[in-house]
Amino acid sequence: MPHPIPGGPAMTRRTALALGGVGLLTATLAACARGTDTRPSAPGTVTLNSDNPTWGPGYDAASAVLEARIGYRITSRSIASVANYNQIIRMTAQTNSTTDLIKWTNGYRLQDIARADILTDLNEVWDDAIGRGWVDPAQRESFSYEGKAYGVPLYKSYYAVFYSKRAFAENGIEVPTTFDGLMGVAQTLKDAGITPFLAPGATTWESEIWFMQLLASIDPDYYAAVTTDKASYVDDPAREAMDVWSGMYADGFFSAPDVTSNDLPGLVSEGRFGMMLYGTWFANTLLAAGLTDDDIGFFRVPPRASSTAPAVLVESGSLSVPVKAHRRGAAVDVARNWLATDVQEAWVGFLGDTSPNPAALPKSDLVKDLAADIAASKPTELIRYWEASPTPLVEGNVQDLGSFMVTPTKAHGESTLRSMEARARTEWKIWDAA
Repeated sequence: MPHPIPGGPAMTRRTALALGGVGLLTATLAACARGTDTRPSAPGTVTLNSDNPTWGPGYDAASAVLEARIGYRITSRSIASVANYNQIIRMTAQTNSTTDLIKWTNGYRLQDIARADILTDLNEVWDDAIGRGWVDPAQRESFSYEGKAYGVPLYKSYYAVFYSKRAFAENGIEVPTTFDGLMGVAQTLKDAGITPFLAPGATTWESEIWFMQLLASIDPDYYAAVTTDKASYVDDPAREAMDVWSGMYADGFFSAPDVTSNDLPGLVSEGRFGMMLYGTWFANTLLAAGLTDDDIGFFRVPPRASSTAPAVLVESGSLSVPVKAHRRGAAVDVARNWLATDVQEAWVGFLGDTSPNPAALPKSDLVKDLAADIAASKPTELIRYWEASPTPLVEGNVQDLGSFMVTPTKAHGESTLRSMEARARTEWKIWDAA
């Protein structure tokens, strides 16, 4: 689910062509010899390429239900390196070395390969899933390009605040319902000697988390506009977001830049953890580390102003079918049934996360309660920044945001926005011309 920043820019269709298709194809096919096959898989199975080796048991659980529904199971093949995986999929999906299904992302990263004409149109699959109430129709746009859907949601995660129930109880803190209240909680925790916010990301994709959340809390419409080239990064909402972020650093609300999300379980047990804004997919990691629903809870970051509509950031992967899939018809049938409630119950039972299908919930009350809150309050759902704009633009901007986290002054915030805007002018021209 998370996507670390690779050593260089992610491979795009433009850079693949620039590097020379034959040499790159040879290298990538060699790198994925164990992940793909030029022959169809065993009868009754469809193959899936994934970049998450730990999800095998989850695919097995979902496959048991799929087999009963349609007679096919998923055989998953994993490539652990995200950078290698991206390159391999871009090349093998155009050849007979492709798997029947691929795990990808949504948004512009999906559009980038969809416009290369290597994925199957799944509009009919979406029509069926929407008609059965298996998915929110609003999600369709982020899986589509020029009116055609090229994937279905593989998973769905929200970005919300993990908090220490112990730290809150010992300091008489209630879950905040306003942004000012959230800042008040942070100050109370700091005064008690507890780090208010664990904030990883100075050198990873995670540097986007607070930036995207502050934009969403200040003006959800602006967030949607700036990520689709309809607004500027130097407009007032972005300046306000950077000023608030810088001010939170000046107030001592964030952890040191070298602290990571992996430190959270230990900090909870030591009573030195207050809150962390993160994806709900991380809940299962914490529960596996020995924490329980009694240790941690979730709440959404409130809007900065009472007049602003609430919004929540959403991360989702894509389950897509290459045009050259060996068992293309069966793969489409798997995609058609992937969002069925019984399949999703088995899947999220493994993930411990929310589902694209609102009727499928994991066992943990930690995530169930957040899902119930979102279902009741119906905040505007915004696509995560990582997928919300063209890849080179996002990855360059994320590196700028990481630099800001190391030196989070107001002046650096202003120069960061200018750099992001300059990059946006360049990358949007490249995207539009491709």
